[in-house]
Amino acid sequence: MLAAHHVSFGAPLVVSELPRPVPLPGEVRIKVAASGVNPIDAHTGRGNGYVQSMKLPFVPGWDVAGVVDAVGYGVTRHRVGDPVFGLAWFPYPAGTYAEYATVPAHHVVPVPAGLGPVEAAALPLCGLTAWQMLRAAKVERGQRVVIDGASGGVGHLAVQIAHALGAEVVALARSEHHSLVASWGADECVDYRDDAAVAAIGTADALCDVVGGGLALRLFDRIAEGGCAALALGWAVPNYRAEAAKRGIEVAACLVEPDPEGLQALSELVAAGSLRVHVGATFALAEADRAQQWVTDRSGIGKAVLVMPDRAE
Repeated sequence: MLAAHHVSFGAPLVVSELPRPVPLPGEVRIKVAASGVNPIDAHTGRGNGYVQSMKLPFVPGWDVAGVVDAVGYGVTRHRVGDPVFGLAWFPYPAGTYAEYATVPAHHVVPVPAGLGPVEAAALPLCGLTAWQMLRAAKVERGQRVVIDGASGGVGHLAVQIAHALGAEVVALARSEHHSLVASWGADECVDYRDDAAVAAIGTADALCDVVGGGLALRLFDRIAEGGCAALALGWAVPNYRAEAAKRGIEVAACLVEPDPEGLQALSELVAAGSLRVHVGATFALAEADRAQQWVTDRSGIGKAVLVMPDRAE
């Protein structure tokens, strides 16, 4: 099979033939149609992140959409030919930048009707991050929630999910993206570069922070005492627990995990027309390095997706 992989951490991705994996008991093998590209892919490939569990050659990728190609012993929930999508193995290696990948059967679910493989591949990691962060922040109907990075991969889905939950959404994004962010359900859009506008946000019940850094601490001041903050990048916010405690804010650092129930909930939102993933760019497998650069440079809105070659068997 063709796969994009690192021969050493920090080296450019190369595309070449690697052995096709065989599913173990409890696993399915997926003929990959597309794989979402996320910042953690490049971060890990540079020798950071979760490399203690990685072996060389390292094939990046955790988002996957495709068709079940083979099933391991004991698998009954999926059959050969089923279209599925999911977040596999995270944070252990899944290797979805490849024509085939093996994953635990319970890490993938059926692709909802009307969702193509490219959009399905773009949804799992970012969608589940948004879903799990909003749950950690205890967002409920009628509450006011601040979401930063609202035009990015996680943020644009968090805006839609919070809106579907019945929350009032204050979204932070560049002003040139406000009309699009509003179309996703934001009730108020604020340019995070405008200090006065950020300071004027008013009081909110919850914060969903996917940006980290100094912005998170500034947004803590907008959260009511007794409110909740969920941070995707807690390690990037110095003393964030202590600063939250000073303000009487409950805080959670969130690391996404495979979640079939969460995926099913996202699928239901998609089927209801309440959630749509915005694919900002697609790349061929041979362009995997370019795809990662697009993501790390924040070159566009939404998600980037790798599309696998359509090769005869």
